[in-house]
Order: sequence, then structure tokens, then C-alpha cells
Amino acid sequence: MYCPECGVEYRDGFAECSYCHVALLAGTPAPEPFSAFDPDIDLVVVLDTNDGILLALAKGLFEEAGIPFFALGQIATLIQDVDPFLHKRVRVQVPRDREREARELLELLQEAKTMPLDGGEDA
Repeated sequence: MYCPECGVEYRDGFAECSYCHVALLAGTPAPEPFSAFDPDIDLVVVLDTNDGILLALAKGLFEEAGIPFFALGQIATLIQDVDPFLHKRVRVQVPRDREREARELLELLQEAKTMPLDGGEDA
């Protein structure tokens, strides 16, 4: 028996979750679809930067697109708080099967970065 809300397992004889107050289901809870670490995931680096704004924009784009990513070197922000002249690089990795999509999003980001603000030609 287990709670469909929180996933807590119970012995036979219980009918309701003591935390969520919902009816228990027979069996065991289904495994989580994605774990935080999977050594079998083939990761590739799609971004290597020390630009905090670019990093934040890339992370936002990946989250919106549902692309899982891992940022290596996040400790850099703590180091920069101590010494702002240290610009540690952060590498963003994505699963290889999502690399093309991630790179396309980053290209759009680079194009937007070089586009004039007024949208017109230079005077």
C-alpha cells in the first residue's frame, strides 16, 4: 500500500495516508521518471562562459524548452562574491540527444544579442 500523493508506503491494513488524508493504493509507487544523476546519460558541453547574464538567459531558455542541463562551475559565483576580478568559467552540459536543440536556442540568443535595439538600420 502507498499514498498516491506523497509516495509513502504503508503496511497492509491501512486505508488512508496519515499525512495527506487520501485513500491508499495497492502495490508500490512507480519509480520517478528522472533522477538528478544518471551515470548513463551522455552529456556534451554546449556553453562555456564567464558571462553571468548569458548563463542566466541560457538556463531560462533550456528550462522553458524542457531541456535538462547541468552547470559545472557554479561555485564560481561564490568566488566572484569574494573577488570580483576572478571570472571563473561555467560549462553547461546537456544530454547528447538534445544537443542540436540546445545549440539552436543558443544561436538565437547570440543573434538577439547582436541585433540593434531599435530594430532599424544604424544612423
